Amino acid sequence: MPPHDSTLEEIKDRIDIVDLISDYVQLKKAGQNWKGLCPFHAEKTPSFTVSPAKQIFHCFGCGSGGDIFTFLARSENLSFPEVLKILAKRAGVTLKTSPREAAETGEKEPLFNINKDAAWFFEQNLPKHAQAAGYLKGRGISGDIQKRFVLGYAQNSWNSLLNFLGRKGYKPEMVRKAGLATQGPKGIYDVFRNRIMFPIYDLKGDVIAFGGRAIDNSEPKYLNSPETPVFNKRKILYGINHAKDSIKDTGQALLMEGYLDVITAHTFGFTNAVAPLGTACTQEHGKLIKRFAEEAIIVFDSDEAGNKAAKNSAGILLESGLNVKILSIPGKEDPDSFLRKKGKEAFQALLENPLSVIDFFMLQKGDKRIMAREAIEAISKAPDKILQGTYIKMLSEKLNVEERYVREEYQRIKKQQQGHNRSAPSPQPKPKAKPKNELYIIKLLLQRPERAAEVCVTITSEDFKDPVARSIFNRIKEGTTELKQLLSKCDGEERNYLTGLSLNEDLENPEFEDPEKAMNDCIKRMKVNERKMLLQELQGKIKEAEQKKDFALLKQLQIEQQKISRNG
Repeated sequence: MPPHDSTLEEIKDRIDIVDLISDYVQLKKAGQNWKGLCPFHAEKTPSFTVSPAKQIFHCFGCGSGGDIFTFLARSENLSFPEVLKILAKRAGVTLKTSPREAAETGEKEPLFNINKDAAWFFEQNLPKHAQAAGYLKGRGISGDIQKRFVLGYAQNSWNSLLNFLGRKGYKPEMVRKAGLATQGPKGIYDVFRNRIMFPIYDLKGDVIAFGGRAIDNSEPKYLNSPETPVFNKRKILYGINHAKDSIKDTGQALLMEGYLDVITAHTFGFTNAVAPLGTACTQEHGKLIKRFAEEAIIVFDSDEAGNKAAKNSAGILLESGLNVKILSIPGKEDPDSFLRKKGKEAFQALLENPLSVIDFFMLQKGDKRIMAREAIEAISKAPDKILQGTYIKMLSEKLNVEERYVREEYQRIKKQQQGHNRSAPSPQPKPKAKPKNELYIIKLLLQRPERAAEVCVTITSEDFKDPVARSIFNRIKEGTTELKQLLSKCDGEERNYLTGLSLNEDLENPEFEDPEKAMNDCIKRMKVNERKMLLQELQGKIKEAEQKKDFALLKQLQIEQQKISRNG
């Protein structure tokens, strides 16, 4: 059984849609509403609108609209039962669910539970193992930081975690599905053994995976969970659950390379630090940072591998629309070692003077022309044309050549990139314009529901040319006359139509100051348009009858034409 409507309304009442969407989109106040760049399609000008009064959103670029349930389902690719559970928890609303309904939340919920219990198990093991605890202490990681990041230890055993989780009621196959066990020739055994454990959290605060660092000479030095139904390393950043608020407050994210870099940064007060998970920086990482900030500062190791990774990451982050800078750490230090040796003030001094993308590329060893082309390739991915122009000017000054030569090289590289990307998806087409009279009628009916019965006699659903408007009109005719009720019964195109109708400022016609007159005028125009269309259709049929010399049909059509003209 689906939840009662009153439960859904209670959840909506307790969650501010602006607060929820702000976790995914940077919103700015625009009158009574908020606006930002749509998370569902690529756009440069904000057309994504959120109404706190109506608790709905609508994008006038791609046409998507809905409420908190719609937004979270689409943003996280979740089913309705999964969204309901997450939002109920956020709202503090208790759901009454049967075992069958609980099963409908899919396979993700038990995986979250397994990971949570495993994190607790690892955490309890840490103080019992002197070498593991001593290692963290030697790295300057205090007990408070260990608790904040829920650091732990995986015993040097083939099945200690499996046995513990088995006692909690989890079957070995489910533990394997969570990425904590693997199948071998002799059965299933623990993936992580004799390692410092770093739980990986998503934005909602659920444990989705683990990273493990060997404390002996085992290879690999760092081992991450395999991908599972709840973990995709391309889409999450280590520490984002702790860092997101700080990233939002400071307007920038510090992108580091590893777990200990992030933890040490947080230890010294740089709580906007995050790191990718054993993979190169991805577009998904860029989009995740872009949710909370406009700027990313790359803080990788200063060795050759770190510089190469920084160059690759710069282009990807620029493509996400971020302003990108690079921190150059002196010597062969990494963020972790530099902070522990030099301290907070020295690191802060570096942060106050990061390198621009152009400066960073041009300081690399090698042929300056090659470095310049690599820089151009990176900046060509930035969607901000003004930022691109600034970079091109900077590069021409660095090379001491005329700006037009840099622009010519930029155009050549850009053209080359476009040739390679011919299979890329085309931009989202703008939604087709809706007949305004029909939009006005629906809007007025929502404002004046007491007139619905009278209007539904004067005009019929056949008078609506837009099938979506026709369907909504039929719902109103059946007695659903409030926006909130309509939205609860509609989905897909109908829902998008209603949210667009409600938030479209262009539909705030001055005539609406007199709704009675506006309603009557819209009905008259719809009738006039209907007659015009009928007469056009008849004229076409008359010409066809004349060509075929079908005089009987011709006379019948002409009589019908005269009748419609007289009634007009």
